[in-house]
Amino acid sequence: MLLILTNSRDATVDYLEPILAASGIPLVRLDTDSLLGGCMLSFRLGEPRISIGEHELYPKQVKNVWYRRPEQLRDERFGESPEGRYALSEWSEAVEGFLAHIPKCRWMNHPSANASASHKLEQLSTAASLGFTVPETLVTQDATAARAFFDRCGGRVIAKPMSTGYVERDGANDSLIYTNKVERHHLDSSGDLVHCPTLFQQFVPKRSDVRVTVVDSDVHAVELRAVGEDGMQRCDIRRNNMSDVTYADIELPQAVDSLLRKLVAHYELRFAAIDMAVGRDGEWYFFEVNPNGQWAWLDLSGGTAIASSFVRSFANDQC
Repeated sequence: MLLILTNSRDATVDYLEPILAASGIPLVRLDTDSLLGGCMLSFRLGEPRISIGEHELYPKQVKNVWYRRPEQLRDERFGESPEGRYALSEWSEAVEGFLAHIPKCRWMNHPSANASASHKLEQLSTAASLGFTVPETLVTQDATAARAFFDRCGGRVIAKPMSTGYVERDGANDSLIYTNKVERHHLDSSGDLVHCPTLFQQFVPKRSDVRVTVVDSDVHAVELRAVGEDGMQRCDIRRNNMSDVTYADIELPQAVDSLLRKLVAHYELRFAAIDMAVGRDGEWYFFEVNPNGQWAWLDLSGGTAIASSFVRSFANDQC
C-alpha cells in the first residue's frame, strides 16, 4: 500500500491520485490538516495502528510513503487553550511514532533527507564540490563588500531570497520576491543591508532555464524559454505567472546527468526538482535543488510524463 502524507489543498496529489488508482496501486491519503476528525490511533508493543474511515493501517502494510506537503495537525475541538495545545502535541507524537516504524528506504523522501537538502547555501557548496558549475555567490550584510562584489562581476549581479521569498500580509497583499538584477543605484542606498543577510550572485546570461525532475532512476529535463523586456531570456522565469513560457524536452549532457545522480544520491533523495540554466556560452549552471518541488505543471503544460515515473516507483517495493 502507498501512504500519501499531504494536506487537503495539494493540487499535485489531486492530479496524481486518480492516475495511481487507475494503475491499480492501493493507497491511503492522509491530509494532516483534517486528519484528526475521523482518526483513531492505538499501539501495542511493536504494532501501532491507525484507523481512518474504512481503513485500518499498520506500518508493515506500507510499501511506499510519499511525503508530499503535510502540515501541522489541526483540530477545531482543541482551540488555542493550553490543554488544546497539549492534546495536539500528543497527537503529533503518536502519529510520528506510527510513521517512525516505516523504514527510511520506503519514503519519497524521508523528512530527514528533505531537511538536509533544503539549505541553498549548503547546496551551492555541495554542488561545486561535486563538479557542477555554480555562479559566484556572496551572502553579506556589508554594503562595502556588496559593492566590491558588484564591481568584480562587472556590474552583472542578481539578488534573490534564501528562504521561500514569500511575504504574507494577512492574505490581502501577499508578495512573492523574485530573482532581480541589481543595478548600481540600488547599492547607493544599501543602508538596510546590515539588518539582514542578503544573497548576491553573479548574473548568468541564459539561453534557457532547465527544470530537471528526478524520480528514482528516471530523469526528466525540460527547457523553459521566456523573453524579457531586453529581448533576452528572462532573469526569473516565474514572472507573468509563467503564462508566456514555452516548454521543450531537452537532452542532458552525459556529464550533467551523472552529476545530478550523484547529487540526489548524496542527499539520499528519491525525488528532487533541480533548477539549472544553459548559458549563452553553452555552459550548464546549477542554481538550486528543491527536495519537494512542484512538477505536475510540467505534465500539464510541458507534455512530460513524470506521473508515469511515480506510478513505476510506487508499484515496486523499495526494501
